Amino acid sequence: MPKISHTAAYIVVKFYGLTKFPEIAKKFDPFVLDFYKNMIGFLPSHLSWYQNSLNSHLLRKFFIWSEELLLPGDLMHIICRKYYMTKLVDEALKDGIEQVVSMGAGFDHLGAYASSKGISSFELDVEFMIHEKQKFINASGYESDQLHFKSVGFEKKTLAESLNEIETFDSTKKTLFIGEGFFDYLPLETSKEILKNIRSLNYQNQLLTTFFSLDELNWFHRFSFTSGVSLVGESLKLPLNRAAFIELLKEFSFSVDKEISYSEMEKDLVPSIGMNQPVLKGFYILNSLMINR
Repeated sequence: MPKISHTAAYIVVKFYGLTKFPEIAKKFDPFVLDFYKNMIGFLPSHLSWYQNSLNSHLLRKFFIWSEELLLPGDLMHIICRKYYMTKLVDEALKDGIEQVVSMGAGFDHLGAYASSKGISSFELDVEFMIHEKQKFINASGYESDQLHFKSVGFEKKTLAESLNEIETFDSTKKTLFIGEGFFDYLPLETSKEILKNIRSLNYQNQLLTTFFSLDELNWFHRFSFTSGVSLVGESLKLPLNRAAFIELLKEFSFSVDKEISYSEMEKDLVPSIGMNQPVLKGFYILNSLMINR
């Protein structure tokens, strides 16, 4: 029986809980805060109960302590990824991006966020997840003529084939492809095929992605990370470290225009929110442009 992605769901829970701290909440657009507040209430009951429990300052502190015990930096990486990914989408829109494609959209806010700015946005995911996301969007009042959904299975159809089946997708437009928590869960050959497709659609396309370089974690934290993902029936499949992933991007004509590392996040964002917490080692955000643009 199909089920939701629990890694995506727990990111919703953790982000919502952390943004109950005022110093963190003020870093985010009200749209983003409302989106995740509504999303946590939409989740199945074994997850949505957190909505009320995380109102307790004491329980939030306990959850932070227990999470940091097993995987230091995991919680703060969620705040950082939501903050910087939103910021980079805003920058891309200012630079003239004409449409947005969110690959493996899960329960993320970026497609709905971009569409709220009047930009055509396309959310792609496996059939069950995209069905649940669309139900949430419609029930929560985020539906828009600019927001479109497409179920995909990259073992059956390529990214380009799936997008070209959408009437409103225009491959001649300068498009931002977003892969938040996406490539880490794909085999190498599938990742290559997707990068090739993004390149072939339009030489002006841009890629914004997160990446985990697991080799930078010690053995215990790496085990905590991978076993936590496995426990909810998912797995990390891309066998690359940061340097190898950047080389893969270059192979398909992408040049990293902006890279934000976990250490930069610790120096830039974390001190301003008043929390003495690390950011998960090995976590990167990469914004890439086509080399021949």
